[in-house]
Amino acid sequence: MKKPFHFLFSALFILACLLPGLGLFLFGPSPAAGNETPVQPPSLTTSTGSFNTEFLSQASDWFSRSFGFRRELITADSALKASVFRTSTQSLVSLGQEDWLYYAETLDDFTGADTLSPRQAYCIAHSLKLAQDYAQSQGAAFVFAIAPNKASIYPEHLPSGLAPAAQEYSAPAVEALAQEGVNYADLFTALRARKEELDTLRNFGEPLYFTLDSHWTNRGAALGHDVLLEALGLPEEDAFAKPGHYGPSHRGDLYDMLYPASSRLDYEFAFQEPLVFAYARPIRDVDDLRIETASASQNGPLLMFRDSFGNALHSLMAESFSTARFSRAMPYDLTQLAETRAQYAVVEIVERNLPLLAEAPFIFPAPEVDLENPPWGTGLFHSENLTTEGGGVAIEQAGAYLRVTASATPGCDTDSPVYLVKVGSDGPIAAWEAQPSFMAGIGEEITYCTAYLEEEVEEEALHMVFRQNGQWKLALSHERYMDTDSGSFPEGALFPGED
Repeated sequence: MKKPFHFLFSALFILACLLPGLGLFLFGPSPAAGNETPVQPPSLTTSTGSFNTEFLSQASDWFSRSFGFRRELITADSALKASVFRTSTQSLVSLGQEDWLYYAETLDDFTGADTLSPRQAYCIAHSLKLAQDYAQSQGAAFVFAIAPNKASIYPEHLPSGLAPAAQEYSAPAVEALAQEGVNYADLFTALRARKEELDTLRNFGEPLYFTLDSHWTNRGAALGHDVLLEALGLPEEDAFAKPGHYGPSHRGDLYDMLYPASSRLDYEFAFQEPLVFAYARPIRDVDDLRIETASASQNGPLLMFRDSFGNALHSLMAESFSTARFSRAMPYDLTQLAETRAQYAVVEIVERNLPLLAEAPFIFPAPEVDLENPPWGTGLFHSENLTTEGGGVAIEQAGAYLRVTASATPGCDTDSPVYLVKVGSDGPIAAWEAQPSFMAGIGEEITYCTAYLEEEVEEEALHMVFRQNGQWKLALSHERYMDTDSGSFPEGALFPGED
C-alpha cells in the first residue's frame, strides 16, 4: 500500500521540479513581474568576442527571473500568505485594512520613525529659494508642491496598530519653506478638505487615491492641478469639476507587485471629454524622462519637474499651458528655462522623496557674491576664523558648467548658508553662494554644498564659508597656506590687506 503513495509523491515532486523549466521551454520566458526590470538572456561571448566569464552567474540570474509560470507562482504565494497569515511577500508593499495597499516605506514617515532633521529641512527650503530666485531672474513664476503620501490622506485604512507621529513628516520642510519665502502650493490641505467633503457625502466610491496603488487618481491629480494654477496666479480652472465616471481600468502598482498574474483592476476616474492637448514629440509612456506638449491655452510656456505623481498630473497641466516640458531627470536642470522660454516653473515631488531635495537637486549658475559687501562682513580671512579639521573640494565638468562639490568636517549651524570663495595669492577674487546639501545617513557633523560655476577654477583655490555657533568660519581646502616648518597655519591675517 505504501509503494503507490511513494510513487505518486515522487512523481509529483519531480513534476514540480520540472515545471518551471518545462514552462520556460514551452511558453518562453515569463514577463517581468510588478516593477521589475526585464533581464536579458546571457551570451557566451562579450561585446569584444572573448568568452563571457560571468555566463553561469548571469544564466542563473536570468533563469530565476524568467522560469515558466513564475508570475502565477508569485501570485499564488502572495495570495496564500495574505489570506492566511496577513503578511506581504513583498517588502515594498504593506497590507492595509479593507483591501487597501500601501507603499511600505511611507509607514515610517507616518509614525515618525523616519523624520527630516532641521538641517535637512533647511537645505531643502534654501535650495528651493535659490532655484526660485534663479527662475524669477529668467522671468518665470515659480511654485513648489509636495504630493502627499497616500498614508497622509487616507490613514484610516492603514494596518491596525499604527499611531501617527506628533508632527507630520513634511512639517519641518514646510515650516522652512515659509521662512525662506518659497512659493508653496499646499496640496495637503486641499486634498484633505475635499476628501472630508466626499466622506461627509458618503461618496466613498470616488477616492482621490487608488486602493491598490501608491498614487492619486485622475480625480486627485485634477485637484492638484487647480491648486498649482492658483499658486501661479493664473485664472481659475476647475479641473476637479470636469465630468466623468469611475470604472475598473487601472492596474495598481502595489497590487501588481503582489499578484502579477491577477487581472484585477483598480477604479480610476475617466474624464467624459478628452483633455485637449497634443504631444510635441512621441512618447513611450507617461514615465518618460521628458515629455513635451502643446495646446491652445493662452497661458505661456511651462517647465515642470515632476515624479511619478506627474503621470496623471502632466496631461491636465498640458491642457492649461501653450507649451509644456515635463522632466523627471535629476538633478533638475533649470537652465531649460531659457531653452523653453518658460514663463512658469513648477517643482513637484512626493512627500516620501523630500530628502532628495537636500542633495543638490538643481542645475543653474551659482549666484555671485558681492565681495564689496559680503554676507560674512569683514575680517573673515584671519587665522582665528579658520576651521581646519578636514574638508575637500572636487570639480567635474557638467555640460556647460563646472560642478563643484565641497565638504568640511565641522558641522555648520542649522540655518547657515554655504559659500565658495575663490582665493588668489592676495586674497579673495570671487565668491558664489552654493546649494547647501545634506547627505542622509551621515548626520550633521559634516557641511556639504554643491555649486555650478561658469568660469574655470582650480580645486585648491576654492574654500568654504559658513556659520558655526553663530560665527562665520573659513574652511581651507588646501595645505598651501600652511607653514612648511611649523606644520600650522599662520597667525593673524591670511592674505595681504586683511588687517
